[in-house]
Amino acid sequence: MFEKWFAKYARAVDDQRERQWLYKKYRTKTIVSIIFYALCIAVIVLALALADYIDADWALAVMTVAIFAWIGFAVAALCLWISFKRTYGAILKRPADNAEMPEVTSYRQKTVEDKKSNIRKLWWAWLIFGICAVLFVVFIAIDITQNPESEEFGIWGNAAFWVLLAGALVIAFAYIISNALKQQQGKTIEQQTESEAQSIDRAQGRRHDYNIQADPNLQTYKYLFPDKQLYAEAEAIRKKYSKILTTGVIISAAIAVAAAILLLFSQDIFGANFAGYAVPVALTAIFGGAIIFSLPMNVKLNDVEKRFKAELETNPEYAKNLEWYKLYAGFSKFKGKILYLFIAVSIVLGWILAILFPSSAWPLMSFVPLVAGLLINTKLVKDLRREAIPIEREIDAQRLKEEEENQSEE
Repeated sequence: MFEKWFAKYARAVDDQRERQWLYKKYRTKTIVSIIFYALCIAVIVLALALADYIDADWALAVMTVAIFAWIGFAVAALCLWISFKRTYGAILKRPADNAEMPEVTSYRQKTVEDKKSNIRKLWWAWLIFGICAVLFVVFIAIDITQNPESEEFGIWGNAAFWVLLAGALVIAFAYIISNALKQQQGKTIEQQTESEAQSIDRAQGRRHDYNIQADPNLQTYKYLFPDKQLYAEAEAIRKKYSKILTTGVIISAAIAVAAAILLLFSQDIFGANFAGYAVPVALTAIFGGAIIFSLPMNVKLNDVEKRFKAELETNPEYAKNLEWYKLYAGFSKFKGKILYLFIAVSIVLGWILAILFPSSAWPLMSFVPLVAGLLINTKLVKDLRREAIPIEREIDAQRLKEEEENQSEE
């Protein structure tokens, strides 16, 4: 049932029996985690739906059962996750064995090195999370000390949870940005181990499916700019503005988190509860900042595009590159804009719900179209790449043939 998700773990194990045993642990962990996430949604929905009936015994009973189930599965999911990670970590650190495929050994070594690299590069994010975790404990202790008989958390208790959430968001953003930069550089672990993955999947009798994370040409201009000078110019623009965009997104995310926390504590600060505005304000700040910081890059690239498009249309040698360009141009006219449409719907829905329910958690529902848009966009991009890859192979073959001919003439 979960074999496709398990594939990246299965590749680190050569022995079939051990692989089956590891899969059973993974399947149990995954099922419990799915139930936990479903209960997270259920608790939020129930809290919103029963807000007006919370004093009724039946509503309190329903919420109590839901919360206890949520806590139980949270503990179970965490324990199973730790157990699986420890087991898999021990497998990755296993020394090379002459009896196993050399690709399996290489796969494990590259995976371990990638994990170490992430820790070295993102130590600051884990440090911030550690500080937030310590502050969480300190704030809870202060709140209990100040309000020992209270059944609800005060300002310090509420602050504790949002500080911990801020730390978790820092780690999430750090890994998302790091992975995006690796994708551009062709250094994601999936890209590094793609050749090993293909060999291992064949040996283990598993179909090797297209993986968007392993695609080395997902973010490249080499088929769009066959002219080396234009390609170098486009790459220089992309590298320069990628740094600017990354910095801009980090700044926007920091502003979004600060604004959200301020709104969540608006009752204590301003005397009026505007917590419902936290979500739309945060989404607007993050995506608005990304658009603003990406504009200079888009303007520069559009200028280069006008020049290379004329070259593609007039040079018969670039017929396949023109076909590749038309495929992407057609995608960007409609399918490429679907994600932006869903983002806009999510932001607008968040503001509408915030206006209608300024002190409620209903604006959280605005994340639904955002998640849907991300899933749909991933599917559409995969379909696009499946069409583009055969064209890219023909271009590569043509280039290789030309290089061989030039070498033979010399």
